[in-house]
Amino acid sequence: MDSEALLMEDSFIVEQKMIDGGLLVVKETEQLKWFEYAGFSTQSVMNKHKPTQILTPVSRSLLLFLLFKQPPLSILNLGLGGAGLERALVTIPNLTLTAVEASQSIIDMATSYFNLPKEVKVFCQKAEQYVDHTTEVYDVVICDLFIGEKSPYFLFSDHFYQQIVNITCDQAVLMINLQADTNLQLFNALSAIKKQFPHIALVEFTDYSNIVLICSLQKIPNLSMLIKDTTELTQSILFDIDSLLDKVIYIPNSEVS
Repeated sequence: MDSEALLMEDSFIVEQKMIDGGLLVVKETEQLKWFEYAGFSTQSVMNKHKPTQILTPVSRSLLLFLLFKQPPLSILNLGLGGAGLERALVTIPNLTLTAVEASQSIIDMATSYFNLPKEVKVFCQKAEQYVDHTTEVYDVVICDLFIGEKSPYFLFSDHFYQQIVNITCDQAVLMINLQADTNLQLFNALSAIKKQFPHIALVEFTDYSNIVLICSLQKIPNLSMLIKDTTELTQSILFDIDSLLDKVIYIPNSEVS
């Protein structure tokens, strides 16, 4: 999705309101809808005519676990935003979806303007607090959390990943959208993750400064195995997965310690 081209289209404001000192604005064109918050533009872009379609490569890559984790699955998404992942995932049978979002205003926005599926159980709570206190057990945890354009501090701490292991099954997968400002910060995050999740692959993007990490308690299948399983999933969630697999880099077990 070309954000600059999107902003050049004729758009109009659907709603705007102040949230915690930042302006939340919902905008749309004839085809697309998105929101802007606190000066950061084009978040959670939705195709109004195909709302289950995932439009951005980063969000698409957060669903790569579906290539090697088979339903039934209990999935926890930390960071609701515009509910794009939820809209895509409810199209797949035998998935139980829970979303955690710190802002009730964001939850209300996702419900009113972004087709938040009724099947999704939503908690209004900070992600780190939910992870510390929930008694539920999940097969997959997706972490798509940002404060402005930065990842929250706890994504670089040992404690968060210890807690993720405590609330997941013994074959769990953790998907993280991560923004590291320096190579040292990235190394620290990988070191913290590696203590709990021995198998890590990353997805790099040339047009984005963030990366997506695939973190698994079990060995992640190699690319040749993943490619065999793309056809059915591509039909389900309406995008070309093969182009994402070209960006996957496996981190050897000995590389981060």
